[in-house]
Amino acid sequence: MTPETTRSGIAVRRTALLLAATVTGGLSVVTPAQAAYGDTEFRSVSINNGKPIVLGTTGTVTVPVSAQIYDDSGGIETIDADLAGTFLEGPVDHNMTCVQTTSTVSTCTGTAILSPAYYYNDSPGPIGLRVSGYAYDGGQYLESTLYPQYEDLPGGDALLLKETKLAAMNATPEPVRKGGTLTFTGRLTRPDWNTTEADGTKAVVGYTGQPVKLQFKKSGGTSYSTLKTITSGTDGKLKTTVTANTSGTWRWLFAQNSTSSAATSTGDGVTLLKTSKLTVNAGPEPVTKGAKLTVSGRLTRATTDAATTFTGYAGQSVKLQFKKSGSTTYTTIKTVRTNATGYLSTTTTANASGYWRWSYAGSDTVASVNAAGDGVVLK
Repeated sequence: MTPETTRSGIAVRRTALLLAATVTGGLSVVTPAQAAYGDTEFRSVSINNGKPIVLGTTGTVTVPVSAQIYDDSGGIETIDADLAGTFLEGPVDHNMTCVQTTSTVSTCTGTAILSPAYYYNDSPGPIGLRVSGYAYDGGQYLESTLYPQYEDLPGGDALLLKETKLAAMNATPEPVRKGGTLTFTGRLTRPDWNTTEADGTKAVVGYTGQPVKLQFKKSGGTSYSTLKTITSGTDGKLKTTVTANTSGTWRWLFAQNSTSSAATSTGDGVTLLKTSKLTVNAGPEPVTKGAKLTVSGRLTRATTDAATTFTGYAGQSVKLQFKKSGSTTYTTIKTVRTNATGYLSTTTTANASGYWRWSYAGSDTVASVNAAGDGVVLK
């Protein structure tokens, strides 16, 4: 049923109900605060299999509905049922299929197709099933699960919620150094059912002032843990930082509330750069001006994020740098590659007193590092 047909059907059935009230003099428009009449009553109800009904900005949601309805005459002759103002699919007076399951109870099933086109920002919350028609004995009935007497009725209501969304998690930088700062951004949105766009869809707006969890799953892990909860800012924007200690995947999580659905962002995996170490030794010390100076060292990298064990890092380009005494800047003299066990060794000419060091720019998986300078004085 299209939304236009749904709205038309509602108008026709409401008109028929009012006309019936005029003819019989006994039927009036009943609000949820009023009591039902006759002996017809709900015994149990299921709306959307007990799950919340989540609507976004466009499209429809098909909602299964069932109810056990009691009447001492033995059953239901006709039935018009509506859910949150939308009549169930089917012909007038028979939009639920009712089967007599006991001498006094009928089990009725049907389907409602809900569209956000007919709801407003004050619509979310508990919604109920309303039925009207005639029982086998000719008695007229009008029942709603939102009447006070059905307060404890199992399945008597369902939550109508706005579809909340979280933009994809974005964590930077990627990869990150151990102990470095990771920055996370995102956005929390939901529909504005009071505003319709030119294309007929409902508008999307930022959901401000809501608690959103930052969650992390360690590489190789199977579950997420919450590291902190932040509040969405202007236009639903999210931003926070943490210290990076291990590789894994990060995501945002918003919990369902009374008007909006839960939402989870896609995860963003961030690899932790392995910690590296670099040593240097320049000799002889002191050295004669113009003589050869040998500079050696070793580049190692951590074997795990915990950085408790290290191994030689082979085949890496490492710069030999020199800083003259009294200067604040290192200058690159040459580039040397590490051997199979991460060792470095080269010779150079000593022309001034100062400090020698190795400098490694890092790789896709290992962090950059500079050795502490080794001072050599000319004699």
